[in-house]
This record gives sequence, C-alpha cells and structure tokens, in this order.
Amino acid sequence: MSPAQESIPDFIRLDQIPVNYVQQVETDLLEPVVFNQGDTAVDGFARFTLQNKGFLHSHSKVFLSVEPNASTISDGYFAPQVGVGNIIKKAVLKIGNKVLNELDNWAGLYAVKSALIGNEVNLERELYTTGRSMSYQHLYNDESSVASDEISLDTGFEEDSTNDVDVPNWAKHNGSTASDRAECPTYQIDLSDLFPFLKVNQLPLYMINEPINIELHFQPTNLFRLQIDNGDDSDTVVNINRNELKFCADYIFYGATDQMQRYADANRDMSFSFVDYRLMEHSTTQTAVEGKVIQNLGMANRMVSRVITLFAPDETSSANNEEGILGQFQSLTPSISASGVLLNEFNYNIRYNDRFEYTSDVDNLARMFSEFTQAEGVPYLTRASYSNEGVLGGFSDGNIDYMGRNQDTFLSGRQFYMATKLTNGRVGQRGVELHVKGTVANIDKIRCYLEYMRVARLTNGMIEIFNA
Repeated sequence: MSPAQESIPDFIRLDQIPVNYVQQVETDLLEPVVFNQGDTAVDGFARFTLQNKGFLHSHSKVFLSVEPNASTISDGYFAPQVGVGNIIKKAVLKIGNKVLNELDNWAGLYAVKSALIGNEVNLERELYTTGRSMSYQHLYNDESSVASDEISLDTGFEEDSTNDVDVPNWAKHNGSTASDRAECPTYQIDLSDLFPFLKVNQLPLYMINEPINIELHFQPTNLFRLQIDNGDDSDTVVNINRNELKFCADYIFYGATDQMQRYADANRDMSFSFVDYRLMEHSTTQTAVEGKVIQNLGMANRMVSRVITLFAPDETSSANNEEGILGQFQSLTPSISASGVLLNEFNYNIRYNDRFEYTSDVDNLARMFSEFTQAEGVPYLTRASYSNEGVLGGFSDGNIDYMGRNQDTFLSGRQFYMATKLTNGRVGQRGVELHVKGTVANIDKIRCYLEYMRVARLTNGMIEIFNA
C-alpha cells in the first residue's frame, strides 16, 4: 500500500473518519431539469441532475408539496405511515445510462421501513419534516386515568367537539382559495430513504465523469396523492407545486489542501458493495390464497438477504385510496373472527436451494411478528394494526374518529408486514419461492420486496454496476 493510501481514510463509506479533517459543506438548491405534472391516467415525473463535485451527502433532501386544484378539498392530508412519500411511485438513481438504485412502488417499502420509527419521533419530528405521524395514544375510560379499552392515532391535539382527531391546521391541504393553496405545507424526503445505496455509502461525485441523475415518478393526479377528510369530495385533482419542488444537494469537501485529489489518485479503480431491492408483484384473490399460493419470485444466482411480503388490497376500492386513512400502502392481515382469533389456518414459508427456510410453516401471527423483528428490527405497531387479534385494546370504533374516518375500520389489521432473513446462501437456478395459505379478505396482490447485494466499480471516472 502506498503512503498516499495509508494517510487518506476511506471517504466513501459512511463511518467515523479516524483523522480530524477540515470539512466544508456546499449546498445547492437544484431545480428539476425535467418536470411533468402528469394527469389522471399518466404518472408525473421529475429529473434532477447533480454537479460532479465533492461527495454527495447521503442526507441531502428532496422538497415536495402538493395542492388541491378545487375548493372541494379543504382538509387533505398525507397518509400517516408514509407522509409525503404518498406521492412517489418510483425512484431511480442513474449514473450515465447505468441504474444504481431503482424501485417500483417505492412508497410500499417506505411504509415498512417507517414502521421502525418510534411514537415520539413520529409525533415530535416526522410530522413536521416528512408528514409521517403514525403515533398512538390511549383513550382512557370515563372517570378513569388508568383503564383504557381503546387506542387512537395521536396528532398532539385533543379531539374536537365532534369527537374527531385532526391533523394540525398547518398540515392540512386546503384548495378553497388561491391563498389557501399557497399555504399548503412543504415536506422533505431524505435521499438515503429514496436510495438504499446511500445508507452506507456516499457518492464521490468529483471522481465520476458521467452525468448523475435522480428521477422521481409520481402517482397520477387523482386518488393516490392525498388523503381526504370525510367531508371532502373524492376524485379531485391534486397537483404537485412546481415552485416548491427542489433538491437540496449537500456537497462535502474534505481537507484543507490536496487530500481529496490524493484520495482520487490512490483509488482510480475501486469497488463498493451495497443492497438494492427488487419488487415482485402478483395479482391474486382470496380464493386463490385459501387454496395455497406458490409463487416463484425469481432472483436466481443472486445473493438475497431478506424477503419482505405484503398482502395488498384492491386500490380501486375507496377504502384503499384517498378515502381511507392509510391509502394504498397497506398490508392486510389474515381474517380474524369476532372473538379475535384466526378465522382459518394460516401458513407461510420461503423455499430456495431445494429447502425451506423454516422446517415447519409459520402458522402463528405472533411468530410472524417475531420473524419480522429479527429481519428488520422492532416495529412500533400495535397488536390491532398488525394482526387485529384480541378483543380489547383495539382502535376506537366510532367513539373517536380520525379526520372523520372510523379508526377501527380503516386501521385495524392493515399493517401486517412479513419479513424473512434468508440463511441458505446464494439463490440457485430455481429462484426463491413464496408459499402462503390462509384467508385474507379483499386481497388483490401479493407484493414482495427482495433485498439483494450489488457491486459498483468505479474505474477512471466510469462506473460499472453488477450483481454480487
């Protein structure tokens, strides 16, 4: 190893630098070079082009705001589990014509990752920065400060005179007048949330001789960009505020002299690994799942580390788009009887390399919750939102509404996230198979996000990307 390599630490990996370097941050507020609003049948689109200088800070932000274009929406809000991510359908990070990260139905995975955020953080920070507000509170029984039979979403405010929990007035999207539309809030999305590559690495833009682009695909202008209060009209067009759409790029420069040039000279051929996600989505029915679904998810010859599975509802139903609380980014739990137990037997397993991940099928929802915890971390979900099991301790059933919606109807059993950490090594020729059987009412799709390893190689300013 040359002296230059020994004296310059690895700036690419997000870790503690063992040397006290001078660090300068330069911030650019970038406009999209391409912007298309979209319409009711066509997705919106925006592209940002970065400058090839410094290191791109992984916590750079995209600023987003929407506004209803009609007075029939006065109390619009973002789904509490995804916030402003409500409007993003697909995110792509490109270097030249090579795709570094790309994920369809990005907000579905964002909803799963957002479940790992605690109540306090959601209520006291995320509500103001990203629009996420999945925080819970106890509803104490009359004349008691101890006993509680129900829970409710918490926005930091008491219920109003109509027994309704509302988001704060500043967080509502009001299309009544031009001045009301101008007051619609602007939120941010962290760049590392859009692209998993940036969770552990930062891009050395000054070492890349190709254009770097960020592309965002937005939901169509109606049904999916905003949730509405019970009194607002459905199927109303919601536009992205072009004047508020910005990319706040933070470029980092290390050292007071030539340290960055020495680092580039010492690393003209370098490789770094990262994870990416591939979406596999398949239409299904309640009858098909009751009979058992065996679905091949592909990913042959790849290093797949985990599989996240969601049972998605029919997006054309009003309860699962703008007229629900959670919008389309839900995962339905297997059906529960009136006594709070599984209606029918539920079985789940993953098979690859000619063996099952579990020696016997997972048939218990509590075990499924434990498997999710081992794969992803502890989710801040209630028993009611995850499995809807039990009788007491569920969401308020008509006593306290959320934005005019019955919380038990629109929240119970709609965040049933399954995740499995794979242990059998590289996937063979037959790919990964999902085995699932049970009664899941109103299921429309099985949506799987597969996490797999990729490698990027940067050679003399040109980048190559391939699977590990």
